[in-house]
Amino acid sequence: MTWHWKELLPVDRFSVRTSQYITEMDRLTLTLLYQPLTGALAHSLYVTLLSQLERDQYWSGEQTHRQLMLLLGVSLEVIYEERKKLEAIGLLKTFKRKDEEGSTYLYELQPPMTPKQFFVNDVLSVYLFNRLGKTHYKHLRERFMLDSMPREEYTELTYAFDEVYASLHHSEMVSSHQSETGNALRINGDKTLVSRDYHEEISFKNQHFDFELLEKSLSKSVVPEGFLTNDTKKLIGRLAFVYRIEPLEMSSIIQQVLIHDDRLDPNELRKRAQEWYKVEHGTEPPALGLQTQPERHRTIADKEPTTEEERTIKFYETTAPLALLEIRSDGAKVAPADVKIIESLIIDFQLLPGVVNVLLDFVLWSQDMKLSKALVDKIAGHWSRKKVHTVTEAMQLALLEQKKTANVKAKTSKNWKQSTNRQKQPRRDKLPKWLVAEKQKEQDETGEIKEQAAESKPSSDEKSFEEMLEELKRSKEEKGEA
Repeated sequence: MTWHWKELLPVDRFSVRTSQYITEMDRLTLTLLYQPLTGALAHSLYVTLLSQLERDQYWSGEQTHRQLMLLLGVSLEVIYEERKKLEAIGLLKTFKRKDEEGSTYLYELQPPMTPKQFFVNDVLSVYLFNRLGKTHYKHLRERFMLDSMPREEYTELTYAFDEVYASLHHSEMVSSHQSETGNALRINGDKTLVSRDYHEEISFKNQHFDFELLEKSLSKSVVPEGFLTNDTKKLIGRLAFVYRIEPLEMSSIIQQVLIHDDRLDPNELRKRAQEWYKVEHGTEPPALGLQTQPERHRTIADKEPTTEEERTIKFYETTAPLALLEIRSDGAKVAPADVKIIESLIIDFQLLPGVVNVLLDFVLWSQDMKLSKALVDKIAGHWSRKKVHTVTEAMQLALLEQKKTANVKAKTSKNWKQSTNRQKQPRRDKLPKWLVAEKQKEQDETGEIKEQAAESKPSSDEKSFEEMLEELKRSKEEKGEA
């Protein structure tokens, strides 16, 4: 998230405007096609702004953002972040005016693409496929499909305009400069009519794609001069963004398309880009593109790092989270499950890319390079509530977390040793009272029996009366024989 209070305050006024009417089909498209990409809050913000326009009105009165906070039941920070999503996806344009009374914002709502435009769009269709999965995506697309009409079976009978309506006679024509009719037909320069301009693409700056390198790498024998027109650059930039294609790789793809044709076929270029992606990354559809830490939240932006800590901070601020995982895997492909974890951190927990990098590295190093989603979500929820925006803040929290973990491990180790020492001693389990009484009774009875046996048994030093008689008898017999 960003320091929204630098950009927007609850007392700032706003009004809503639209120069293009919004239809029921637009509302359906917003809910089914755009909402999976923007999230429910951004969709709710769009609908709430639209509701400020009363019937047959295209410019609302002024309100404060505090009223918008009450309507949506969320903070101004959330409104600011959701507004940026609508702007990025082409549903909103924002303008600002400053005067003595403060700041006033104008939110100009843009209609969504038609279903046809949406599903043929190189960017939105791919990301919707990634969000919904193959089955749901195809089912949703079917809702907006119409059976083709077999025109060869029909003969068109439609009348042309001039076949039905007659032109006015010259004497009936009135000069537009000298009549009331002419003044009525003329539109004032400060007014405009409500219209419907279907935009076919969302805005891309293509700041990270090197077109100069691309142009130098194109073979002049294959690619005609003047090939890179503005429209061609827009198409190449979109495909490079979605499929993460570098300039040299894009050059090879373009030359494959043009090797048998002097004209670039957009559909063929899309097909080749998709084939390249499948070879490089498998059948998994591209995930939502991730950016690096915004400039306003960088602490090592305007200077060269001099210490190891500063170099680490700059690395986190200038590296995309997906690239970080690739580096930690020595260039190996990032697992789809890990890609979804990154998406969740940025979209669901709304953490900035630099903060995400710190979180990922902290979990990887503390969990033997394993990325546990449960642990990641737990830390992300904590950092999101703490409003962590910079890499430095994230590193401080990670350090505190590491110290806590070390203390817990030390305490656990101490308890384990104590438990082990106790286990070395003879185990003496306490018996229930009823069993103790029974055991005692058995011991008493056994003791009595032993005592009686001991009393009845003659001593080894004394002879019994029967033994003495037996000896006397044997003695007499021996004398008689003698």
